[in-house]
Amino acid sequence: MLLLFKQLFKKKESKVLRKKKPPRHITPLQLQIVIGIVLAIVIALLLTSVYYVSHIASMQITSVQVIGGETIPRADIEGVVNTALTGAYYKLVPKRFNVVYPKETVIESIKKNNRIKNVQVEIQNGQTLIVVFDEYTPYALWCKEVHSTECLFMDTHGYAFAEAPELEGSAFIRYVEEGHEPLVKTHAYPEEYIQQTETFIEELKNTLNLYVTQVIKKGQYDIEYQVSGGGILKVSARMSSKDTFENLVTLLHSKEFTHFDITSFKYIDLRFGDKVFVHDGTTKTVSSTASTPEKASR
Repeated sequence: MLLLFKQLFKKKESKVLRKKKPPRHITPLQLQIVIGIVLAIVIALLLTSVYYVSHIASMQITSVQVIGGETIPRADIEGVVNTALTGAYYKLVPKRFNVVYPKETVIESIKKNNRIKNVQVEIQNGQTLIVVFDEYTPYALWCKEVHSTECLFMDTHGYAFAEAPELEGSAFIRYVEEGHEPLVKTHAYPEEYIQQTETFIEELKNTLNLYVTQVIKKGQYDIEYQVSGGGILKVSARMSSKDTFENLVTLLHSKEFTHFDITSFKYIDLRFGDKVFVHDGTTKTVSSTASTPEKASR
C-alpha cells in the first residue's frame, strides 16, 4: 500500500513539474529597447519643461534701453541689439530668455561700429536690457598726405578709430607723417606727441589768434604747423612746446618785429633755440631772442 502511494505521488509530482514553464530571460536587444524608450520619455519631458520655462513671459527681454553716446543715434543701437536677440537656440529656447540671452554677441554686434567703445550690458527688472557705451570723440584727422582725402578720425590719445568722410574746411586739424600709412584701430601717434602739439596749437590760438590747420611730422624731430593763411611754423621736438612758444612770443614782441604781420608770413623757423629764421614772403631774416635781427639772403 505504501509502495502504491509513493508511485502515485511521484506521478503527480512529475505532472506538476511538466506543467511549470521555464523562466524567460531578457535579451540584450530587448534591454536596449526598454532603455531607449525610458530615455526618450525623459528627454521629451526635459525638452517640454525647458520650452515652457524659457517661454515664461516674465522672463523675456521685452525692451532695450540705451545710455551714452553723443552723436550716434540710440535708435541705431537698439536696432542692433534687437537683431542680436531675434530667434531661438535650436528653435527651442528664445534668445530673449533672460537666463541665457547672447550677451557676448550683443556686445560684439555693438562694437562693430568703430566709433563705440567700453560697452556694458545688464538686465534690469528681468525684462529690460540696459546698454551703456562710450563714444570715441574725434579730435583730429590722420591723413595719408597733406592734401589727401584718405583720412581717419583720431581721438586725443592718438587712436585712429574710424574712417572719415571727405571733409572740407578746417573743422579738424590734419596730422600727417611722411611714410606713415593711416590704419584704422591703431595708435597713429604716442599720446605724448598729441599732448605736445595740442598745447602748442592752443597757445597759438589763444594768444596770437593763429589757427593751425595741419601738423606735419618730418623725420624724428622736425614738426611743421601750417596755419590758416598758409604760413608755416617749423619747430623741433627736442624743445618743449612751452620754450618754443616763448621764443616765438619774444621774437614778435621785439622792436624789430613791431610791424610784422603775423597773419601773412611764409615761415618762421623755431627749431634752433633762440636763433630764429623768419621769411615774411619777401625777405629772410635771421633773428635771435637776445640780439638784433639781421637780413639773410633770399
